[in-house]
Amino acid sequence: MKIKNSIIILIAIALVINSKSKAQDTITRVNNEKIIAKIIEITPDRVKYKNTNNLSGPVYSINKSEIIQINYVNGMVDKFNEAAIVRVDSHSSIESKVIDTSAHYVITLNDGSRLKGKLLRQDKTEVVIVDNNIGEKKIQRTKIKAMELENGSQIMVITMNDGTIISGKILNQTDKYTIVETNDLGTLNLSASKIKNIREFEEATVSNKGSIWFKNPNSTRYLFAPSAFQLKKGEGYYQNIYGAGNAVNYGITNYATIGGGLVGPMGAYINTKLGCQVVKNVNIAGGIIVGNSFFQINDHNVGVGLGFGVVTLGNYDHNITFGAGYGITDDKKGTGWMEKSVYTLNAMARVGKKFALVTENWMVNVKGNPFDRPNFSDGSSHYEVFYSYAFRYMGQKSTLDAGFVNTPGLTEKGWLIGIPYIGFVIRFGKYKDE
Repeated sequence: MKIKNSIIILIAIALVINSKSKAQDTITRVNNEKIIAKIIEITPDRVKYKNTNNLSGPVYSINKSEIIQINYVNGMVDKFNEAAIVRVDSHSSIESKVIDTSAHYVITLNDGSRLKGKLLRQDKTEVVIVDNNIGEKKIQRTKIKAMELENGSQIMVITMNDGTIISGKILNQTDKYTIVETNDLGTLNLSASKIKNIREFEEATVSNKGSIWFKNPNSTRYLFAPSAFQLKKGEGYYQNIYGAGNAVNYGITNYATIGGGLVGPMGAYINTKLGCQVVKNVNIAGGIIVGNSFFQINDHNVGVGLGFGVVTLGNYDHNITFGAGYGITDDKKGTGWMEKSVYTLNAMARVGKKFALVTENWMVNVKGNPFDRPNFSDGSSHYEVFYSYAFRYMGQKSTLDAGFVNTPGLTEKGWLIGIPYIGFVIRFGKYKDE
């Protein structure tokens, strides 16, 4: 009997020792994944551990931002990143759910492979991502061709149902929530049911009173002259001036626009413009306009070919543009280079959600004395200044301009206000008007 009891005691001791040797810590990640491990070290920003099935193997490391809590074998619990746990409605049968606050990326490799998933960690030599289909992968940076946020790296403006406005980069988005990284408020989890709309920051202006103004639908042009802003690929507009001048322009890429128009029954022209943003609030563009009259004027068809360049300072709503053009003319005297360049100075200021002020000003070399000005009675060529001021009414996909065009030659004759101007623009294509 004593021998039997001794055997039972030895077996019990062996079982206890064996269970202790297999004691495990449990790491719970923000995506609710559990890692059975032996914790080696916890630093201010990382947790180092070993796989319990290979304690003599390598030491793994994980960022604390990826961890909700660690349950130790002795019963103690360390909690991290508790902001990632979001309580749901008390009427719901679910007490809590885990929100993935990590950034989701699209990684394109040199061989054309594309991985989509959550970024775990990265350094100067490698990137570790959990792909949606093939799991965790470690990738050398030399093998990566491009890496970008899955929802784009641009700043977005998010309007909530109660009027709250949040701006930032979208790190992750599902049908339940949107994770936004902001400059001033940190990383936020926004419930999808509370979001009214999301738009690119450049397509909207936040007023001093906190309301969202829709994108200026006619920022690429003043009255006739262009700014350096470009149409996006697939966007276009139709323009009408005085009811007789008609033009259409279309963005074939984000950097190239083509178009053309009719100048009443007199002639037609085609144009192209290439442009891009140099730095924030500085855009440059250049292009060519080629036109010809339908009918002979003074026994000769009149043609013109003009190359131009413009620089725009400011944003879509408030900007100023400097421009210059030079080219050739074809008239009864023959084809030749223009005697002097053409210069423009134009500006736009949005003064309300639907209203803006526009001015377009030209300095053009004129031959002779078309306005019968006393100082130019000898008929020599000289620069004439044409200036304008207009009021622009803006809808979400259209604008209406009304104003006056004048020149010193007319003001000297008593035309103090100038010649009335009226024109409108209608956007089409992939233009975003939300």
